[in-house]
Amino acid sequence: MPVIHTDEWLATEQPLQLCERLTDYFRGGNARHIYVHLIHHGMHSLSEEAKKITETMKRKQLWERTERIYHRLQKRWNGPDVPVFIFPANEHNRKMARDFNSKGGLAYADKLFLFLLPQHSWKEIEAVLTHEYNHVCRLAKQPKKEYPLLDAVILEGLAEQAVGQDVGKEYQAKWTSYYSDDELRHFWKQYLDRYQMIFPSHRLYDRLLYGRGLYPEMLGYAVGYGIVCAALQKEHDFFKLMEMPAERILQLAQF
Repeated sequence: MPVIHTDEWLATEQPLQLCERLTDYFRGGNARHIYVHLIHHGMHSLSEEAKKITETMKRKQLWERTERIYHRLQKRWNGPDVPVFIFPANEHNRKMARDFNSKGGLAYADKLFLFLLPQHSWKEIEAVLTHEYNHVCRLAKQPKKEYPLLDAVILEGLAEQAVGQDVGKEYQAKWTSYYSDDELRHFWKQYLDRYQMIFPSHRLYDRLLYGRGLYPEMLGYAVGYGIVCAALQKEHDFFKLMEMPAERILQLAQF
């Protein structure tokens, strides 16, 4: 399945019209809920400003070149064929700018969204697509109705390890270097261990995963990366790690 040409949608349609096209990809979803959900995860509000951004992205051939990267990843990982939707990112989101250089994504087992800007280099685009498509592959290998916090933490660690291996460590997210190994082990024991089996409906789930409130910044993401790095010292084959349950990866890491 190719990268969907959302640039054509963006040229002529209003935000809710555009999100109406996405309702077939979200079971029970409606356009307004989808719109709010995507904005929450980094999409631009799709105002008139977004149309100008889209024009610049089109001149860069962003959709076509992203599709070539996608097919290479799919072949390398023997991954599922899913639709990829590209939209302008919210360049005014300060946290997104600080932690992700104003780029982002959202992955499901059956679809993938990228939020990008014209100034992102091809290596940056490759990095965010690698991260998100790794999520797609992992979710396909470990299907569950709902994922506890431990699975989410490991999911993020695996995806950023994939970026380091396939794109280069210099293109990994900033949060991979926020803390030392000792700090990450301490954070696991102090904050995450007792809550590893909570589900997204739990009030602490997002706070622990993203490090909100009084928790260390990007807590779950950073600890997940530390766990995966430690596990790779025991199991050197990354593809085997991708197949393992989160509990086994944690056991290998000896956190």
